[in-house]
Amino acid sequence: MHTRSVTTASTVLSSIFFTLQLVSLACSCFLYFTSDTSSTQREVITRLYHKDLWRHLRRSNSLSTHSLIAVGVQAGLVPLTVCLLVGITKKRRFLMLPWLTVWGLGLVAGIVGAVLCVIKIPGMYKLTAVFLVV
Repeated sequence: MHTRSVTTASTVLSSIFFTLQLVSLACSCFLYFTSDTSSTQREVITRLYHKDLWRHLRRSNSLSTHSLIAVGVQAGLVPLTVCLLVGITKKRRFLMLPWLTVWGLGLVAGIVGAVLCVIKIPGMYKLTAVFLVV
């Protein structure tokens, strides 16, 4: 009885994660297809990048490149989540290993990146990077 409830909880949480991953992939695809419009560039670039880089990023069309990279990364992670779901439902542990490996290494890389942001980013932006570490 105990293993059944753990399997059910794992399946539900993995399904929620898979749904959020698909929504994120769809939003990144939408951003890629709308990144050429000036209103999208104005809204996204002014919120994500420093003011000195705005003109360069609008001319170089970097927003579409960044969104294409996001689509590629997210599309690469979807099969791993499908393997996780199949591994949980069919009770095949070897199918869960790729997901655990990639997300475990990603977690370590994220923590290292946040610490490097705190060390390397000057000024007021350090305050926003501190919340990534916590």
